[in-house]
Amino acid sequence: MIIFASKKNKVYKYLRYIIFIIVFARYEILLTAQFAAGKNLFLESNFRYGFLWQHRPSLAEIIGGNIKFFDISIGKQTYGQKIWDQLYRYPTIGVGYTYADFGNPEELGHANAVFGYFDIPFCRKNKYLLSYRLSSGLAYLNKGNIAIGTHLNLYFDASLTYKWYFAKHWELINAFGATHFSNGAIKMPNLGLNMFSYRLGLSYQFDALQKDFIHLELPKIDKKNSISIFAAAGTKEKRPEGNIPYTVSSFSVDYLRILSLKHKIGFGFDTFYDESLFETMNPDSSLNLSASDIMRYGIHASFEAEIYKLILVIHIGTYIHANYKEDGAVYERVAIRYILTKNIYANISLKTSKGIADYVEWGIGYRFYWK
Repeated sequence: MIIFASKKNKVYKYLRYIIFIIVFARYEILLTAQFAAGKNLFLESNFRYGFLWQHRPSLAEIIGGNIKFFDISIGKQTYGQKIWDQLYRYPTIGVGYTYADFGNPEELGHANAVFGYFDIPFCRKNKYLLSYRLSSGLAYLNKGNIAIGTHLNLYFDASLTYKWYFAKHWELINAFGATHFSNGAIKMPNLGLNMFSYRLGLSYQFDALQKDFIHLELPKIDKKNSISIFAAAGTKEKRPEGNIPYTVSSFSVDYLRILSLKHKIGFGFDTFYDESLFETMNPDSSLNLSASDIMRYGIHASFEAEIYKLILVIHIGTYIHANYKEDGAVYERVAIRYILTKNIYANISLKTSKGIADYVEWGIGYRFYWK
């Protein structure tokens, strides 16, 4: 079984690389394509100062001094060339690089990350702007540690931002945010690194700020019901020992009600296959378990937000049939999907239980609509 599993893991390894390349490359193309006209561009730099959150007792031995980050990014102010600009109150989008000093060079080292971001305003005035920013990308940590066992990791950041237009072309930035590094349980350990920080920065607008936004006539929603089907697979390692990759896969069907051009809500059905449960449920090999014994079935509530060609997805579910529930009866799934065609999308999602990452899965989905 281990030999067979290793062959399947290689297949899923290649699959996740392909899906990731599709989603991340198309995501970066989506962002960088916005810069093609070369107008409304700005350069931004931030310094972050904060602390590493001790969300597990074992992290006490590696937490040192305060964290220090340095960011540099190039962005573009949207003005309504697409309906999504108007729907999200004319956000800024961009790509950037960050250097992270975790405050303990011996144990934690440092990280370099590249990311893309959306900065969505919720209050815009002549002299200032309030917004929230969502960033994601890839990070390379130069040292493995008891929190993260891989060099290559996923990077996520969310912040609330205040921008003050204090001079022509110039903005002063004040922000508070949270940052997360994780490998999604691809390899143990994976406690993750979570940190909170204050950010101070400057932004320079290459062109004079344009004050007039384009207002387009929004299309009507003719079809308000949707079915979404997707299959995904990945690998995980068991806590805490790790070292052995196990195959995981899932199949889900969702019904979604379209509330607006941006948002959908609904519910769905999940099936989960997790090979690590063979060992977890039968550590001494005294039971003769079959694949049906480790299958778990659940139902979930879903929420989707569509931004350009990206879909941000949140599922909160509970198992309706499972022989193993020691990791919790409730599970969560957070996903990023990239729309490849009208009906087909690529999917990267993180499944969690009790707030702890279970695994990252990579897959393909299909959706259709009716009135």
